[in-house]
Amino acid sequence: MSRLPTLIRAGLRSNFGLSVLRHRIFKEKKDRWLVPIFGFAALAVLPSIYGLILLIQNIYLALKPLGQERALLTLGIMAGQLFILLFGLYYVISAFYFSRDLEFLIPLPLKPFEVMASKFAVIMINEYLTVMVIVLPVLIGYGVLARGGLSYWTNGLLVYLFLPVIPLAVVSILVVALMRVVNISRKKDALILAGSVLLISVGIGFQFLLGRSSRDGLSGQAMTSFFTSPDSLLNRVGSRFPPSIWATKAIAGGFSASGLLNLALFIGTSLLLFAAILIISEKLFYRGLVGLGEVSGRRRTLSRAQMAQRVSSGLHPVRAIFAREWRIMNRTPIFLLNGTLTVVIVPLVFILMATTGGGRGDAGSILKVMTSAQPLFVILASAGFMVVCGSLNGTSSSAFSREGAQFWISRVIPVAPRDQVAAKFLHSYLVSILGTVAASVVAVAMLHINAAHLAAAAGLSLVAGVLLTALGMIIDLARPLLDWTNPQKAIKQNLNVLFAMCADIGILTALFFAIRFMIRAGLSNGAILAALYVVLVALSGLSYAALVKFAGKRYREIEV
Repeated sequence: MSRLPTLIRAGLRSNFGLSVLRHRIFKEKKDRWLVPIFGFAALAVLPSIYGLILLIQNIYLALKPLGQERALLTLGIMAGQLFILLFGLYYVISAFYFSRDLEFLIPLPLKPFEVMASKFAVIMINEYLTVMVIVLPVLIGYGVLARGGLSYWTNGLLVYLFLPVIPLAVVSILVVALMRVVNISRKKDALILAGSVLLISVGIGFQFLLGRSSRDGLSGQAMTSFFTSPDSLLNRVGSRFPPSIWATKAIAGGFSASGLLNLALFIGTSLLLFAAILIISEKLFYRGLVGLGEVSGRRRTLSRAQMAQRVSSGLHPVRAIFAREWRIMNRTPIFLLNGTLTVVIVPLVFILMATTGGGRGDAGSILKVMTSAQPLFVILASAGFMVVCGSLNGTSSSAFSREGAQFWISRVIPVAPRDQVAAKFLHSYLVSILGTVAASVVAVAMLHINAAHLAAAAGLSLVAGVLLTALGMIIDLARPLLDWTNPQKAIKQNLNVLFAMCADIGILTALFFAIRFMIRAGLSNGAILAALYVVLVALSGLSYAALVKFAGKRYREIEV
């Protein structure tokens, strides 16, 4: 096992590329401009963190008089675990089967479980960073408000360290089994994509089945028991994912018998599932890798001239580049899963969370009451949800990085940069539109928003989508990641995606405070919406013009 720490260190260096970034900043002095960008990104998310803290405080104060404040912990933990369960699929498939370091690791005298354990550890560290913004504010906020002692913080730390294990272990077992089946077929990419969608669908369906038993309402006696038991609401909320109940009781219970018992149950289940991964890896992991990189014998290598001719032969330039962008996205399962399918999965997760608990008093009913209060709130909240579903993904901010080493094609083909950018923009904006449509369906089905409010919200989302799409493409064009070693790095481990999301959050936060100022100034709902439309249309036009102008200069400077 002494080789395992070395493998983990090597995997972390390859995953984050910190040594390369440090060399480029302090030795080559090429990326020093990233230092202030990091500072700006941190400042951009501070208002959002402040808003999240206020939300946590309000929920805690609302639940405390009922004695149900522990449900806040359950909600935060369950949200983090479900996020890992659904989106961790991308990390697992990419790290286990599409990482280029596998061709160096397999010939080494390493056992399959050592390779898989090292990669699982790297994925876990990634997930710590991913769910940090979801789980940590809840843990810290609850601890401060409830004045948690040493036992609370100790158990909270242990729960957070083991938090990703159960969902990642479940996903890993399913993925290893899937790839063992996929390896017997020549249509591997199609089967990987279909299998991934199936796994996601099974995961979401499983959560719905877990919650069906809690949709029977509450009788009078059950209602009395509901308000007299401090764990009734957390049991109801966490019924879809029992490990979240164990984690909550472990943290809230501290060093009591109940707290330690639930902590042992949570950690013990995590270790058992991790052991199951190691056992399965010895039998199936390498079998799923053999032949994965093979290609059909019918394929032939094309010269640069032939490739350039094939890309644009007989088609309008914008249409040809759009078709090429479409193929790059759809033929790489990691790109498609992280880009296009994400805008569909997020609304499904919202439905899952909104129906948590079932029956009366569930989250869906609460949302309906909230959205029936003020028309302006209904429109803005719906528009914000549509923007999150459609634009806050890595599609636009990895538009150039996804080409990788093939970016030379974009430089040699006889198509002006403005046309190439227009095609890439249309592709990314189409994904944004798909997210808006999916979110609209959810808004109508779950919240029963009327047509006028839905049209106003969708219009705001579509206009904002132009701004955020153009901004993401500008950020990626300024520093495209073209030398990635596996597809995951181009979209999930690309700093441009992080910068774009921080910039998007900063813009949305600025709009929030602007709307708040107009409300306090006494402007009517119509005036506020009109002003918001004018500002977004103006910013969208300026951002797209800046993108086109920047592309004309930047395309000549990028070296592959």
